[in-house]
Amino acid sequence: MTQGKGNRAPRWKWIAPVLALGVVLAGAHVWWNTDLLAGDEVCGGLVSTARAGSVLSGGGRISDGDGLDVRAGDDLEFSCTVEASSFLPGAGEGHLRISGTHERGDFAFTDGRWPSPATVSFFSGPATGGVGRDHGWVLLPEGCAKTAPAIIEGYAPEGSDPTALAALLTDVANRAAERAGCAPDRPLTLSGGLPAVPAGQKVPDGAVCGIKGLTFPGPAAGRPAARQTVQGRTGPTWACEVSGHATFSVTQEPRVLEAIASSPGFGEQPPLAGLRVSGFDQRHVVADCSGTPTYFSMEIGSTYQSALQSPGTPSAKAVFADFVTAAGKNYGCSTTAS
Repeated sequence: MTQGKGNRAPRWKWIAPVLALGVVLAGAHVWWNTDLLAGDEVCGGLVSTARAGSVLSGGGRISDGDGLDVRAGDDLEFSCTVEASSFLPGAGEGHLRISGTHERGDFAFTDGRWPSPATVSFFSGPATGGVGRDHGWVLLPEGCAKTAPAIIEGYAPEGSDPTALAALLTDVANRAAERAGCAPDRPLTLSGGLPAVPAGQKVPDGAVCGIKGLTFPGPAAGRPAARQTVQGRTGPTWACEVSGHATFSVTQEPRVLEAIASSPGFGEQPPLAGLRVSGFDQRHVVADCSGTPTYFSMEIGSTYQSALQSPGTPSAKAVFADFVTAAGKNYGCSTTAS
């Protein structure tokens, strides 16, 4: 028996639910996997969702979780976590941690949470800062300093585009300075590309860190196995890390030197390597080199630290004095101490 037309469900009765489901699914996709319905900013207006998305390149919806956490009485002390979330297969999730803080002016060349300066791409100009594998920072304008120089700091997933991270942090710095009332007449901008981070290499004979005559920072027996990462002198900042032994840094970057000189604890130090110096201690100093303030520092690695009491190991004081003498020749430092 043939089924009659009267037993068929009207087409609209099944088309309408399918269309409704499609609309719901499309809306869910737009909401969870894109920023089409989201705002242009998160973290209280300090972070552009577009710039955050360029760092968190896996796609997804940009949000700021619990929002901006600001320290009472200081608009430049804050933290915020930016997230990219998606339900698309393989998209995963990414996080950025953005913060504003005050630091000693030479923070980027000291141990602690900062990456080794030898592995950082430094940039200077209207915007001054540095970006490592997953960590970057930008100096805020000088007028933003209160008790110490102010910076914007950011952590990103390892392997993120360093230029995108530098651009994001620069943009946050401009927004933060504007909100705090210390923005300069012209906004901070990135100038040019970021220098590549050099690959590690063996320590050659007679030229530790590419500096002829520099004493090896540790027992001579450890030299054959040691490796070094040496930056080229393509800008105002140079650094070298002899893995496990020591990290040497030099900078003539004007904004960094301003930040150093304005930091609490900066003052006159005993003469070093025949030079009059100021600084924070005997391993973080500023000397006059042909009329240009020049910062020198040395951080001691664990291998060198554990060997300092061993016979034949040069003292940290001697190695740093040797470094300032040898490296200083490249910067025109003259012996003026009495």
